[in-house]
Amino acid sequence: MAAFLVDIKHMILRFCYALAFILFSTTAAASLFNQLILPNELKRSQVVQYSQPYQCIQIIDEYLQIQKKDVFSAIARVSQIREQSITPSDLVLIKQQKALCYFYANNIDQAVAILDKMLVNKIHNVPLHLRQQSLLIKSHILAQSTSLANFQLAQETIEQVLNSIADNTYNPTANGYFTLKIIAGEIALNLNNYEESMALFREAQTFAAKTPLTNNAAWAAYAIGYNYQQQNKLTLAINFYNKALQKLLDNNDTLNGLLTKKMSQAYIAQDNFKLAINFANQSAQYYQNLGNKLQLSDSLLTLASMHRKIKEYNLSLVYYFNALDLLKIFDDKNKLNAVYFEVGKTYLHMGNFSLAEQYLSNAEKLFYTNGQSTLLLESLVHLANLAIQQQHYDTALTRLNKALVIARKLNNSKQFETVYLYLATAYEETDQYAKALDSYKQFVRYNKLSNFNAKKALPVSNQHKENNEIKSQKIDQLQTQVTKLKQAKHNLMINVFLLAAIMLIILYLYYVNNQKMKSQRRDVEQLENNYNIHPNTGLNNINSLKQYIPTPLQEARFYSDWEYTDKQNSVHSCAIISLDFLQPLRQKYSLSLVNKIETELGAYLLQQLHDSERLFQLNDTQLLLVRKVNKNYDPAIIANYILDWFEQFDCQINFNKDISIGMVSHPFLFKYPTAIDSNKLLNIATLALSGATQLSRKNKQNSWVQLSALTYTQPAFFHGDIWDRSKQAIEKGLVKVISSTDKNDINWL
Repeated sequence: MAAFLVDIKHMILRFCYALAFILFSTTAAASLFNQLILPNELKRSQVVQYSQPYQCIQIIDEYLQIQKKDVFSAIARVSQIREQSITPSDLVLIKQQKALCYFYANNIDQAVAILDKMLVNKIHNVPLHLRQQSLLIKSHILAQSTSLANFQLAQETIEQVLNSIADNTYNPTANGYFTLKIIAGEIALNLNNYEESMALFREAQTFAAKTPLTNNAAWAAYAIGYNYQQQNKLTLAINFYNKALQKLLDNNDTLNGLLTKKMSQAYIAQDNFKLAINFANQSAQYYQNLGNKLQLSDSLLTLASMHRKIKEYNLSLVYYFNALDLLKIFDDKNKLNAVYFEVGKTYLHMGNFSLAEQYLSNAEKLFYTNGQSTLLLESLVHLANLAIQQQHYDTALTRLNKALVIARKLNNSKQFETVYLYLATAYEETDQYAKALDSYKQFVRYNKLSNFNAKKALPVSNQHKENNEIKSQKIDQLQTQVTKLKQAKHNLMINVFLLAAIMLIILYLYYVNNQKMKSQRRDVEQLENNYNIHPNTGLNNINSLKQYIPTPLQEARFYSDWEYTDKQNSVHSCAIISLDFLQPLRQKYSLSLVNKIETELGAYLLQQLHDSERLFQLNDTQLLLVRKVNKNYDPAIIANYILDWFEQFDCQINFNKDISIGMVSHPFLFKYPTAIDSNKLLNIATLALSGATQLSRKNKQNSWVQLSALTYTQPAFFHGDIWDRSKQAIEKGLVKVISSTDKNDINWL
């Protein structure tokens, strides 16, 4: 009897430790899987469940084959009829592990089928919490599907667990509550209930604080970030992803790979491909180290897509082919076909029509064989586009007519738009103008239909609410009219008097409002003037500069680049003047006195300007002088001209008028006047100013630096970050440096 009680106690403890929590996403349940207490012979299955899920399944099947006759009750086990047999509870845990292995192999249907079979067959002597655990695993796995029906089934499944908590038949631990909130929030998110999902994730965050030795806090932060990402609030999403990275206690947790993958997607949405590629590489490296080739192939496909977007086609192909090699191991035909299609599209972007034709045609055949209608339609449209580019219009028409048949079956107006647009082009090129016109009409029709369908997206409940409000307003209006008619019948004279009074009031209000409007207009004009004027100096500020377009830009619109060089002989010299003397003044004198000096300086400088000069205040310490000059002007003349201004400026305080000047010309590339716009030009001028500032500090005198591109310098060299590219151009001798003192004293790094 004592032995029986000891064994029962051991079994209960084993079941309690088996109760764990499921986390969110395709690799989110790492903590739960590690806590499933399995026989020693199956420990290996937990080790390989992420990296080699099919080997995990094989290990379990082989074990069950050996033990298939050894399932005995706990009483039989205690009485030592067969000491090596597995209990019903052991069998449930093993089946749960097998379902999870199928889940990691991306076989959701098989995973759910195993769990459903267990849940239907009520096994005796199995504690309630193991059944609830099966329900949690099932709801989590269903939430990873892309089907609305599965999301709804996941909701129904987890409600069974919540109902058992409500009637006090199931009392989870802090980890259990954390699991419930995460899974419920995940399902709500998939059903587009963002507020409910966020509330559940916040509750999960509270329970995570009660389990400080786990990675729960990191998973909660990840879940909140993913909610923000689904709402396209990318900055908030990235902030929470970074918090999740900071809270990770285990660098081997599968959250590492998932987080970097999601951060990559977020940066893609922000068009920040540099960081997106960096995080995608981290994700790929993690899955490669883990040995999970399925997840690694997904990461490689993401990298391939990103490199194609930034037109690095060769590198994109390398990733696509590496992903193909991995997918061939799993014989995932649907995914393989999609990758062949992407390779064909990449070759089409590269203009390699021969290989594009080969891969796109191969993908089309595979899509047709596997019944992948949507991808088959896309492949036909891309093949038609390829044929049109090669001027093989008859071939294009054949493919487009096939696409039209499939589009009718799918009944998607957006797909009809593309097909009819290409049909119109092909018919027009083959002089079939009547058919081309008809295709254009169909294109316009389906375009309008798509827009109409988008407008119909308002919820029905809102439409009913709006209709009821309109009806209520009409009823109130009618009742008011009836009341007024009754009053008019008996009180005509009073109404006339009231009407006259109302007219007088209206006239009075009209007069008052008219005066207010005039006053407001004056205030608005004053505000607009203040908005464009620096408050201290009275000079035009950066807002005014944005409205000012240099004359060469206006002229360049009417000429090609080569005509411009022949017909134009003038440029605009742009000089950024750093008022180095202001900081010492602010440290030495009161704010009111320095502001007064700035006001006097602004008024003085405005008096010095000529018709061909414009002066702007970029910020509190920098001015911009724009002056129209001959393209072969001497920068020293302009620099001395500016220095004379400040030397001759006289005010109540004597101080050293230290300034630094950075100069460039607009256009910076004279043969290509539109290649570098005004924003990039100011960046180059700021670079020149940084050099001048260095010279001023080193030589302790006012200094200037001019940067000018050599005549033959190509615009392509300045593609990218203009600051870095300009420094590279200086180093390569493509940009000439002229300065008031030795230019070798400037450190451009």
